[in-house]
Amino acid sequence: MAREEKVIGVDEAVERFVQDGCVLGVGGMHMHNNAMAVIREIIRQKKRIKRLVTSPSACTNADMLIGAGLVEEIYCSYVGFEHLGLALNFRKFAESGQLRVRECDEAFSVYSLRGGASSLPFHPLPKGLETTSVPKLNQEDYKVTKDPFTGEDVLCVRSVQPDVSIVHCQKADAYGNAIFEGSKFTDFDMIKASDKVILQVEEVVPNEYVLQKSHRIDVPGMLVDAIIDAPFGCHPTASHKYYTYDEDHLKEYLKASKEDFSVYLDKYVYGIKTNEDYLEVIGGREKATQLMERDIPW
Repeated sequence: MAREEKVIGVDEAVERFVQDGCVLGVGGMHMHNNAMAVIREIIRQKKRIKRLVTSPSACTNADMLIGAGLVEEIYCSYVGFEHLGLALNFRKFAESGQLRVRECDEAFSVYSLRGGASSLPFHPLPKGLETTSVPKLNQEDYKVTKDPFTGEDVLCVRSVQPDVSIVHCQKADAYGNAIFEGSKFTDFDMIKASDKVILQVEEVVPNEYVLQKSHRIDVPGMLVDAIIDAPFGCHPTASHKYYTYDEDHLKEYLKASKEDFSVYLDKYVYGIKTNEDYLEVIGGREKATQLMERDIPW
């Protein structure tokens, strides 16, 4: 039996795998490796998210979905823009009560996904975290149990299993065998914990390429349901080893978040249909070349 190729259009992937009322995982960390081409398509299709699950540090991937009014609640420890400041949509919707925030720390983001990847109902945390304040603020998702071997109290977190996760990975073949360039963050834990996975990539490489570099495969194709070929698809965030983040555009985004975010969405999301259209709107090949030529620290 021939293997199934998984490269499909972003519109088809979102329509098939992102259902209204789902638990959605979004990979990446801070202003790096956010799968924004897929995020913009989710907003265009107005898919409502019951619960959004992020890495320990989310950015535009979470904030844009929230600003579009699509997220009911979020598991997160941080949503922001590093040195550029706070995530204003996240803050506005949380303060107004339109977004429920399930307060958690970085350890929760990591170990809840590892528990989900192992099909466990909960996962123990390393010792010492029970002294922090977050478990007291969120007693719904942090519980203490007895270690059956030592009899000591152990703080545990509820496991999380997204219905579908959106992750950016730099290279993959048509069957979903993928290679991360740069940091993996918690993305592989999220992939393993999720029922369905949409993988956005900078380039689809021949199967012969991954066969020659089989020692570098980070994600086996059996874990991937759809491959989205989206060069420059992380903009305005960075894609490791390909381009850095667009600070000018991020400042424009934050300014719009402070004033009228619908204007930004109309220009950069609803007003376009494809990733190629988006690249033309943000400055085309000239802008892409500038971001690829800047000094990249990774």
